[in-house]
Amino acid sequence: MNKKLGLYSAIIVAITTFIFGISLLTETDALSYFICIILSWGYILLACTFYTEAVEDRKALALGGVAFSCLYGVFVDVVYFTQLTAVSNETISNSALQILSYQSPGSLFFSFDLFGYGMMALSTFLIGISIIPKNKKDKWLKALMMIHGIFLFSCVGMPILNVFEGSGDSGAFAGTVALLCWCLYFVPIGILSALHFRKAID
Repeated sequence: MNKKLGLYSAIIVAITTFIFGISLLTETDALSYFICIILSWGYILLACTFYTEAVEDRKALALGGVAFSCLYGVFVDVVYFTQLTAVSNETISNSALQILSYQSPGSLFFSFDLFGYGMMALSTFLIGISIIPKNKKDKWLKALMMIHGIFLFSCVGMPILNVFEGSGDSGAFAGTVALLCWCLYFVPIGILSALHFRKAID
């Protein structure tokens, strides 16, 4: 059952990341918020599955990956669910709307979102270390997951350094391009994870 869960959750991760990329191109905010919630659930399950197959002396690393995946899920789900409910329905005051809105780079919830993806990056790095490759696809998966950990520094560092101050439309455009590049990077992780668990089932 663990291997099947790994396969299905990896497929969910690959598909939702691809749809997220499409939503960015079509500027469909509601779709991007909703699909990223599903993506977070799929990734948390995927992290849990990688933990189940970690060897004994790497289980702590994999468990750390699970823990940080949960932090990722909490932060991004709060951000996106708020956008789909209170912000979208305008059931809060204008002052609260300015605080909770995700739209402007550098806003509180924008920073929360980046921090969440920083936790995801740390999660993939730890899980990547825990993987013991059995073939070339596994080696690529391990490398991609560990390299993905680099995003931790930009996701956590940029809000702290306030690099988005006064960026306006140019900052929003640069953010969209960066997210599209991330989608192109992360879809292969989902696909390779699915192949990894498919091989384990066979």
